[in-house]
Order: sequence, then C-alpha cells, then structure tokens
Amino acid sequence: MSRGHRSGLAVPPAHSGQVAVFLLLAMTVLVFMLLFIVDLHSIIQRKNQTQNAGDAAALAAARWQGATLNLMGELNLLHVLALVNNQTNAVDAITNMQARLNFTGPMTALFAAQIAAKNNRMYVDSEMTDLLREHVGTIRMQYASVFDGELYFPEPWPGAWPQVADMLGQIVADGIAAGPDNAQFFLDPSTDHILTQKAFYDAVMGQNWCWFYLHARGLLESYSSFRDWPALPELGVADYSDAEIFGIGLFPMTARLDAFFSASELEERFHEAGFHTVSAAQLVDTNVMQRGETWYFYNPSEWSEWTRIKPDGEDSFPVTGTVRPEYDRAGADAVVRVYATVERETPGGGGRRRSDKVVWTAAAKPFGYLEDGTGRRPATDASYFALPAFRDVRLIPVDAASGSENSTSDVEWVRHVRNHLRPYLETGPQSPTCRYCLALATWENEAFRQAGIDWLALYHQNCRVRSPGGRRGGGSRRGH
Repeated sequence: MSRGHRSGLAVPPAHSGQVAVFLLLAMTVLVFMLLFIVDLHSIIQRKNQTQNAGDAAALAAARWQGATLNLMGELNLLHVLALVNNQTNAVDAITNMQARLNFTGPMTALFAAQIAAKNNRMYVDSEMTDLLREHVGTIRMQYASVFDGELYFPEPWPGAWPQVADMLGQIVADGIAAGPDNAQFFLDPSTDHILTQKAFYDAVMGQNWCWFYLHARGLLESYSSFRDWPALPELGVADYSDAEIFGIGLFPMTARLDAFFSASELEERFHEAGFHTVSAAQLVDTNVMQRGETWYFYNPSEWSEWTRIKPDGEDSFPVTGTVRPEYDRAGADAVVRVYATVERETPGGGGRRRSDKVVWTAAAKPFGYLEDGTGRRPATDASYFALPAFRDVRLIPVDAASGSENSTSDVEWVRHVRNHLRPYLETGPQSPTCRYCLALATWENEAFRQAGIDWLALYHQNCRVRSPGGRRGGGSRRGH
C-alpha cells in the first residue's frame, strides 16, 4: 500500500470531536469511580474506628462496674469486721461510703467510657452531650425539689442530688463521645408499655408483620384508634439507691446476718475474699449474726436468671448451647452508643460534598462467681448478699443486655418518648418531622393494619424466632 493510501486512515475532523466527547465521558466516569473508591475506603476505615471505640468504651464501663461491685462486697465484709471489733464509728462510715459508691462507681464507669472512646478517635457528639446536660438540670431542679416538706425523690444520702448533678456535670463539661444507651432515668416511663418499645416502631416502619405475630398477637385486629392505648405508667421508681446510668443493681436492706448465713458459712466467704482475721467463733461470741444492720444486696429483680441469652424463647438472644451456670445471671452491664461522621468526596444534591453518620452500639458485662469445694457458683448464691466475686469483663450481644431497648443515647427517640407520647395519647400523632410520630401516623391507617392482618392470614407459619449462627435467616438484628 502506498504512503498516500495509508494517509487516508487519519481520523476525519468530525470523528475527532466524537472521540473527544468519549474521552471526556470516560474521564468523568473514572473520576467518579476514584472518588467512590476513596469514599468506600473512608467509610470502612471510619466504621472500624467506630466499632473499636464503641467496644472499648463498653468494656471500660463494665470494668468499673465490676470493680465497684467488688468494692461494695468488700465493704460488706469490712462492716462485719467493724462489728466484731466494736468499731461503731467505722460502721457508720462504711454504710455512708456504700451509699455514695453505688452512684460514684457507675459515674466513674461513664467517665472511663468517654476516655476509651476519645482515645479511639471518637469526637464529642453535641446532641448526646446536650441530652445529658439537660438531665443535669433535671436532677438539680426536679430531683432535689421539695413538695409538702419532702424531697420529690428521696435521697440515698443527705445532699445526694446536688452532688450527683455536680459529678455528671463535670463529665458532660468535657463532652460526651460514648452515650450511655441503657440508662434507667427516674423520670422516664418504663418500657413495659408498647409505645415505649422501639421494636414496635421498627416493625411498623419495616412492615415486619411477624413481630406483631410473635410479640403483640391480636393487636392488629383489636386496635381501632389512639384512644385504645392504655395510659403510660406513672413516672418515677420505688428505689432511688441505684444509679440511673450504668447502675450495678445493688440495694440496701436492714437485716440480721443469721437470716442468710450460718457463722461457718460467713467465715468461708471471708476466707475466699482474703480476710483471714474473722472466725465463726468470733461471729458467735460477739453476737454479730443477730444484729440488725444495713447491708447491700443484689436486687433479685435485676440479678435474676439471664433469660435474654438462651437458645430459644421469644424474648431471647439466640445462641448455640447454654451459658455456664456460674455466669447465668443478668445484672450489671453497660451499653454505649458512639457516632462518627464521614465526609464523602462524591457530590450529592447541588454538587455539594456529603457527610454520612456512622453509629455503633456495643455492650459489655462484668462476670464473676463464688468458689467453694463443690466448684463455681453464681455471685448471687450467697443469699444475694454482695461479696467481692467479679473477675473479668466481656463483650455481650446488645440484645442480651439489660435495658438495651431503652436507647437513651438516641436523641430523636428520647425526645419522642418524653415530648410526643402523652400528647399523642390525647390528640393523635404529633410532629411531622419526628420519624417515630410518622410511624404512629402510619399505624393509625386502617388499611395499613388490614394489610398486616391479610399477610399473617396467609404466611404466619413462617414467623419464628431466628436461629443462631450463619444460616440463612439466622442471627440477630444487633449482635453487639
């Protein structure tokens, strides 16, 4: 082929314009792919950091819960020792110290959680900080208020509420990076009411009809309007001796020791705790076993069998196998929530950069046991008398933790429960900007409920508690 003929292969001017457009489109796609890869890397990295921070914060809080439980148990024993030695002043000091420690120990757990989260590159979340700052004001203004000559909430020790507010205020002043997600605030309604259970709203928003079949059977058929709901429970609790945040589930009770132990059994407990200066003979000779004194006990309503973590059961976290008997006790645990922001390079609406929020919730629990010649027994086996028995902490599934459904660091949820529920029960759905209110508006739609009734009539046999493991349909909504 001649040179002149080959020169005829050159791209005509019109075709060169098409190539330029093609190259421009290709470059645009490549740029977006590159930005997407950068975003994906940032999201994965930030998600890992958030998970590490949440887990570390939960473990730090649980570690202080365990340390506080051990200190409370040791003070119980020191109380006995002071009685044996007829040290009345020491007895009063020990009892007062226990009342304070029941609050200051969990408060230290909250402080430790903040340090752990911040050390793992979590930053202060303004909304969680504001929520707890408001609670500091609630303690000062309402808990310490006087009605008819009496405090609105009885103090666990004289001047307790201003001191508790001061302690919490100091932590809040440094900013909250790990929010306490299973707090039990004295002024919040209990979760016994279905409207205070987040799972109900999740079921409505996700049209999870099986939840109604498993947990609220018959509600779809019987409900007609918001006037059908029972009243919310009265605010407040019966016992104010335990902390609201990361409480350890101990309470004071005046009783005689011989109602729970023989002298020889109590001597064994002393020896196990490393106290070898008290004998059964001394306990009998000094008449200590028959004296009515204030001791700290595990609250049986909290330190019961750990029913949330069983192989089966509608309200249980599904697990393979069983929990060891010595660990089969619910009670003190810590659930924390951490948020992180990820700035995305790929533009959103209007060509602006976007920012996404990553959230991680984690739970941890202190574990312990009593030990004797027959083996290990639960820490509560000494007639629920608090003893130093806690030796380790572990992460646990969030759904297996006590109060995990409270979601007390989900600011939108807390605002809904506190501000919207009572008006809803009077006049119907409230704020259109609250997604939980929107869920209630959806629930009020008769056609929506009828769709659930029709679906369950056909497919209710498919509704079952999820099994453990990695099989299809297994696992849990929130592992930890």
